[in-house]
Amino acid sequence: MKDQFKVTLCCPVPRDGFGKSERRCEDEIVQMEHYLKQANGDIVVFPEGYLQSQRLDEACLLAKKYQKWIIAGSEDQGEEKSLYTHVIDPDNGVIHSHCKSALTQGDRDNRAKLGMEIKAFDSPFGKMGIVLCYEIHFPEVARIECLQGARILFNTIGTGMWHRQQFDEWTTIARARAIENRCFVVGCTHYCDPIPMVFAYDPHGRELLLLRNHEGIGEADIDMDLIDERDFLRDRNPAAYTDICKGE
Repeated sequence: MKDQFKVTLCCPVPRDGFGKSERRCEDEIVQMEHYLKQANGDIVVFPEGYLQSQRLDEACLLAKKYQKWIIAGSEDQGEEKSLYTHVIDPDNGVIHSHCKSALTQGDRDNRAKLGMEIKAFDSPFGKMGIVLCYEIHFPEVARIECLQGARILFNTIGTGMWHRQQFDEWTTIARARAIENRCFVVGCTHYCDPIPMVFAYDPHGRELLLLRNHEGIGEADIDMDLIDERDFLRDRNPAAYTDICKGE
């Protein structure tokens, strides 16, 4: 298992049909290759809805060509819209797909599919997890994946932040998820809406990377040795938490 590695986080202009930016990339696969050529990271991360689902095979070919792990959101505009984040192994293609389990009102208005499985995945870098956009606001999603052994969570986000308060809330929540689970939390948005961003926090909530209004890539060095022996997961009292599983 590789305990030291680099993550490249991409903040691209959105493709046609996604996001609210007045600027668009002409072709997301061409843009993806442009970023892969620049990336020093072992893992390259793209936002929610970055790919149209029918272009996933092309992304797998790029992962193989550049020998990079790719984590990228996709959107399928079928009868039932689906929002996934896929994990691409350069040698084995898609090894994990996470469907969004917490939907915004906009997602529900668009009849988006509700994901019902929250699961960490294996990689040469250890166990990892996906927290898809709005899911970062729900501590249960991150906690379940970390209980399964995830040591780094990837927050793929669909839009930029609409205002400073949302930016502050989002980064504070990401930092909290890192601290309470003793894991790394990294994320990126599209370059759209007033405040696009990329960020990375270590297991103590320390800022490794924070870029605002930055089109392109940002990179963070991940050192798993920073995960110390103070284990909040071990000290939980699940028997006292049963109300959290009750419906409204």
